[in-house]
Amino acid sequence: MRRNTLAILATCAAVTICGQAQAQQPAATPAAPAAPAAVPDQMPFDVPYGNSITADRAADVVKAIVAEATKSPRNWKLAISVVDTHGELVYFYKMDNTQQASVVISHNKARTSVRYRRPTQNINNVLQTAAGAYIITLESPPPTGSPGGFPLIEGGKIIGAVGCSGATGDQDAVACKAGVDTVK
Repeated sequence: MRRNTLAILATCAAVTICGQAQAQQPAATPAAPAAPAAVPDQMPFDVPYGNSITADRAADVVKAIVAEATKSPRNWKLAISVVDTHGELVYFYKMDNTQQASVVISHNKARTSVRYRRPTQNINNVLQTAAGAYIITLESPPPTGSPGGFPLIEGGKIIGAVGCSGATGDQDAVACKAGVDTVK
């Protein structure tokens, strides 16, 4: 026991001496502040709205998404929402055995994508920053920052958006992108 006590006291003394030695080192000179980021001349995601997608056209988008989600060996079970330029539902499809929460999430992804004129992955990227903590207070319901929502752009104009949910975010995005690619 005496040996343990001496070992502990020796360790404490060594830590104290080293701490004092480090405290006597001169402080490092702070680096010069970083220059502010350049402000772009063009507004990002400045895509005009066009005429809204029709239900028939939305059905074709959904068919492409289902085909991508069911490619072998995939068995992604998705809820798929297509919205118009205002974020209102035009077409909805839920694959068998899709989790129930994905119904609302897919609609929210599509709505977020069309209202912000960008993929929901971009919202997700912003939410990962300190300033991103405030973005969720902008709208009711708040924007959905999860991969799997894309604007549908035809002839340089947004005609709606599609949102997929049910698999992982990356899987949602892959399947959803297959539907987006049918719109030119």
